[in-house]
This record gives sequence, structure tokens and C-alpha cells, in this order.
Amino acid sequence: MAHYSDQELIMMLTDLESDLVERKETLRGDAPTTVRQAICAFANDLPGYGRAGVIFIGARDDGTTA
Repeated sequence: MAHYSDQELIMMLTDLESDLVERKETLRGDAPTTVRQAICAFANDLPGYGRAGVIFIGARDDGTTA
């Protein structure tokens, strides 16, 4: 599986969430459950992207740091 470049990761962080991108401000509350759900969704790769999903911990939905 190919790795994402730093530039690709920055673009993913600042763009909207998608089938490949999940953001969590913290791991408090229900975040561990939703992170596990995202991992399962990424592993299933139903859209057939053939690329790894990325979870940003410590990032708000708008891509800024929490």
C-alpha cells in the first residue's frame, strides 16, 4: 500500500471529512467507539479506493488543531 506524502496529509487535514478521512478533537467520550467504527469502515473499503484511511486525533472538523 502506498504512503501519503506530507502534502497529501496536509490537504486531507484541511479539506472536508470523506470516506478516507476522520477527525477527532480528543479521545474522550464516545470518540474511541467512533474511531473503531472508522477503522472498520476504512478496512472494508466499500468504495474500492485501494488507499488507506486516515484518522487525525487532535483535529477539529475544520482541520484546525484542538
